[in-house]
Amino acid sequence: MRIGADLSAIQSTKSGVDWYTHHVIREMMDQLAPGEELFLFSNRETGFEEAADERDQVTVVRSGFRYQEPWRQFILPLLLRKYAIDVCFFTNFVSAIAAPCPTVLTIHDLSFKLFPKTHSLRNVLWARSLVPVSTRRSRHIIADSHNTKLDLANVMNIDSDKVDVIHLGASPEFNPEPQPDDEEVLRFFGVKKPYVLFVGTLEPRKNINLLVKGFDRVAKSRPDIQLVLAGRRGWMAQAIFDELDRRDLLGRVHITGYVRDEYLPALYRQAKALVYPSLYEGFGLPPLEAMASGTPVIISMSSSLPEVVGDAGLYIDPLDEGDLAQAIERVLSDEELAARLSAMGLKRARQFKWKNVAGKTLALLREVADENG
Repeated sequence: MRIGADLSAIQSTKSGVDWYTHHVIREMMDQLAPGEELFLFSNRETGFEEAADERDQVTVVRSGFRYQEPWRQFILPLLLRKYAIDVCFFTNFVSAIAAPCPTVLTIHDLSFKLFPKTHSLRNVLWARSLVPVSTRRSRHIIADSHNTKLDLANVMNIDSDKVDVIHLGASPEFNPEPQPDDEEVLRFFGVKKPYVLFVGTLEPRKNINLLVKGFDRVAKSRPDIQLVLAGRRGWMAQAIFDELDRRDLLGRVHITGYVRDEYLPALYRQAKALVYPSLYEGFGLPPLEAMASGTPVIISMSSSLPEVVGDAGLYIDPLDEGDLAQAIERVLSDEELAARLSAMGLKRARQFKWKNVAGKTLALLREVADENG
């Protein structure tokens, strides 16, 4: 059997979908059965070239073309036919509409439908024009959470029998064991302890302005505490900087910019808490990574986040800055609570492994290929 995968989602500065693609494919490479081949297609460097050279069952196929969507819609179908692919896996909302083989598509969330104002017009138009037809043409859909599966049924009228929920995973690098270079990482980013942490793209959907307002309340009575925002600037990020300036918090809020994967575990481990007040998530990797690091999490009571965190975190109203400030204060002042959340988070995180994600995904791809004969 020949399995294809579209890796064009992977960029050098990885965010959620990029990491999903990276981890699932990396683990899938090690779970191929005898007689199975995995073809990794992209219009750019994938990061898997060296690993593929070491595995007879894995082939990277790169065809240079600058524009991602025209490559996916017009060039990739030709490649799928050329390499006689039996089933193709698409990791980023959109499939090749004219694919000559059955396709399996991952839909991470429906924020482009439910919260369009938190996206650029360009992204909304791209998603609304291509996601519906991609879901119709795909043989099966993977959702990161039951919440996303429910959204697919309610918002896009997709039959629930067509959707499999496969939760995401946490990498082994995210663990509570302090490393010798942890302090060096903090110095590299100019981060001073104690601090509370946010990890993610700086964009409206992440509700960072509410975090800034809540932190402002805490900072007034705690002159030592910092807020660290770890992530690249996204669409409309300037509003966050304007809010910081209005509240004179630029000296208390440290913005690291994009953090490479080798540095992120140290930032999680050394934080007093991860605060994640996002308005909507299809899954929410940062809370899971924080739990795996032994860091207490404070999260919104919204969308898929309760499904991921369970009873291992403190929940806040994502529209109430006072509620958020109170939660931060509780974790900072109550060592017993912080220790309990840390222990519960570690236990919860053990349920989510990329190895299992890849295994379930590979099983689904085999099933779809077999159905096609």
